[in-house]
Amino acid sequence: MNPIRIAREAVRFVRHVYENKYLIYELTKRDFQQKYTGNVLGLTWAVIDPLATMLIFWLVFGIGLRAGSDMGVPFVTYLIIGIASYGFFQGGVSQATNSLQTYSFLIKKVDFRVSILPLVKIFSELFMHFIVMVMAVVIIIGNGIYPNLYWLQVIYYIFAVSVLILGISWVTSSVNLFFPDISNIIQIVLRFFFFLTPIFWNVKMFPEGVIKILKLNPLFYIVEGYRNSLLFGRPFWENWQYGLYFWCVTAFFLFIGVIVFMRLRPHFADVV
Repeated sequence: MNPIRIAREAVRFVRHVYENKYLIYELTKRDFQQKYTGNVLGLTWAVIDPLATMLIFWLVFGIGLRAGSDMGVPFVTYLIIGIASYGFFQGGVSQATNSLQTYSFLIKKVDFRVSILPLVKIFSELFMHFIVMVMAVVIIIGNGIYPNLYWLQVIYYIFAVSVLILGISWVTSSVNLFFPDISNIIQIVLRFFFFLTPIFWNVKMFPEGVIKILKLNPLFYIVEGYRNSLLFGRPFWENWQYGLYFWCVTAFFLFIGVIVFMRLRPHFADVV
């Protein structure tokens, strides 16, 4: 694949996103609302669901298994930030993988750029992530950790993980049209990576060699970044070498995503 053509495709994508920002907003709002239509409590489930997940993990790992004694902060804060940051990635990849199937009626429209459909799902999950983070901030403040300038770094990490999700979802969503089983495979992989990411365990409990292997997981950078910003007050540039690694991995997924999407896009209309 010609790198110049890929670069041009990327520029056209960014321009198309800007030109269709209102359409993307409307699709995102509709997608978020549809998740909870038909339920008695409606959008209230957007709060109840993540709150219940946090409570269950806290009861199991924080109280039941007596974890988190050496975290440096109250374990409940350590845990909810891990769940919130990984949850955005997990939900984003899961939903974006099915984006082309969900909006298959738009694929045959000649003037519609289908590559923005995974982005709609990512923005929809971002709404949910905002709700979760508001709850997390309330719990953090309730445990005696107060806002400071480092909290603004979360915006950077949200952007970073969103770009990673986009690259991955261009691959998974396009392949999913031809091989629907990819959705189930993705769910298994996401569960596997949940336990390879420092959600409820501290990296310091492992030898240095094991830590280096665990850090190959790009979600390690995101989860630790959220915690460094909200709990420990550490700047994102403190570990710039690992940040560089993360962006190299993300660039790789974007590159592969563009290639796969461009190769399969001419055949989308044949399978929907």
